[in-house]
Amino acid sequence: MKKRLLTTVAGLFLLGACNQPPTPTGSGAAAGHASAACSSARGCEELGVRYITGDGVPTDGHRAVHYLEKACRMGRGSACNGAAFIYADAEGGVKQDYTKAMNYWNRACRLGDESGCANYRLAQDKLAALRAGKYGKH
Repeated sequence: MKKRLLTTVAGLFLLGACNQPPTPTGSGAAAGHASAACSSARGCEELGVRYITGDGVPTDGHRAVHYLEKACRMGRGSACNGAAFIYADAEGGVKQDYTKAMNYWNRACRLGDESGCANYRLAQDKLAALRAGKYGKH
């Protein structure tokens, strides 16, 4: 799943989604830049991606998921998908939470994000297989 998050993140970079200048690393400046950058769903998602990849800011899974969740609440399906991966893979020190991951993939799908739909179906299939005992005890 980590590979899929990185693929999703790489796709955002290739599409030019992260075209803002790097965030200054000083605490006051970073806070001001963060609030300005997160004035739209896309801006919040971009900021979340920066915090998970360490692009111009220190890597911080908690801040990453905070901004991705905010973008998700604002209706950005790809941000929901990103938040799901952070919870599923316990990225950046975030506590692993499959229930939250499933909820975010479901929301991503409902918002029309095809990757979110695919990930939701894969997670459902894996959960069904686990319940059926196909993967053994984990």
